Amino acid sequence: MQSAVAVLGFLNLLAGRRPSAPDIVLYLAAFVAVFILQAVHCAPRAERFRARHGRRTLALQALLTYAPLLALGLTWAGMPGFLAGSALLILEPPLSFAAFGVAAALTGLCAMLAGQQPLGIAIGVLSCGVNGLMVYGVTRMASWSAEVRRARDEVARLAVEGERLRVARDLHDLLGYSLSAITLKGELVARLFDKDAARAHAELREVLDISRQALADVRCVANGYRQLSLTAELDSAARVLSTAGLAVEVHDERLPLREGTGTVLATVVREGVTNILRHSAAQRCRIAVTRTAGRLVLDMASDGIPADTEARMARRTGGGLDNLARRLEEIGGTFRAYADEEGWFRLFAECPADPAGPPWNVSESSPSPWRSGRRPAGSVR
Repeated sequence: MQSAVAVLGFLNLLAGRRPSAPDIVLYLAAFVAVFILQAVHCAPRAERFRARHGRRTLALQALLTYAPLLALGLTWAGMPGFLAGSALLILEPPLSFAAFGVAAALTGLCAMLAGQQPLGIAIGVLSCGVNGLMVYGVTRMASWSAEVRRARDEVARLAVEGERLRVARDLHDLLGYSLSAITLKGELVARLFDKDAARAHAELREVLDISRQALADVRCVANGYRQLSLTAELDSAARVLSTAGLAVEVHDERLPLREGTGTVLATVVREGVTNILRHSAAQRCRIAVTRTAGRLVLDMASDGIPADTEARMARRTGGGLDNLARRLEEIGGTFRAYADEEGWFRLFAECPADPAGPPWNVSESSPSPWRSGRRPAGSVR
């Protein structure tokens, strides 16, 4: 826009009178200088420079705007509008408004000194104001557009980072349990192979089943869709812990659960089993799922915790237990992991018991909600 105004002014200069060489040099030099200053004042990437030197460059632009106006007359009359726009961009209100008004007034004064009629003076003042507002508006729109692009890029980056965290969290929760169970049963198969071939083959079939389920879970994580059944996880936990030689008691009231609630509580069970197999010398484990005062409660307790459990928990950052706390928060619940007074390590999770949604994790009821496992004869931990 500034180039168009300058070209029109230059054509007016040539058409209105026969310009001298000094006039042409003055016009072109002043235009180039004002154009560069205007570009600095409007460029989105020059914000730091404007913050430090904006007032000095604005004063220089004012000098280069009004000095040629006295010599060139109406051929230069379009340039003060750009100065008015720069004043709005660089100065803070109310100083910017005052500078805008001064620029328009000086334009009118210069037109009057050049011998213009009242109509010409009014047109000059109006042109200055309109051009200044256009410069300000176009520059602000470009700046806002750049901010929107940056915000969009940031949203995309956060979405990618969130997806990476989701995949890492889900893989930890899924494969930690599955790999621990496979390792445990693989060791048991190796010990039983020469002593009890039938049982070794049975355990090996369970290893294959766990491996297939782990592969299916990984595919679900990749597709962003994964559901777990709390009842199925409780059954699996009882089998795996019994194989490890623990005495297991499971109390499951088989309550109807929302899909998300069932998945989160099932994940708590998986993480608890993984921690028992990896980090403790537990002999007993109790798991209870109950409903109290409109809230679901999952309480998983095991004995045989290491003596430094509290210290290690205080030092930990990230990991499975932190993942569980975040998952419970997402569904309006709470999570605690602590050692109680009896020396048992407990995972305690509670969340709203709203049964809205399909109770997908309710399987066929058993004669009793209590299931237990005892150390198999000949098993080795």
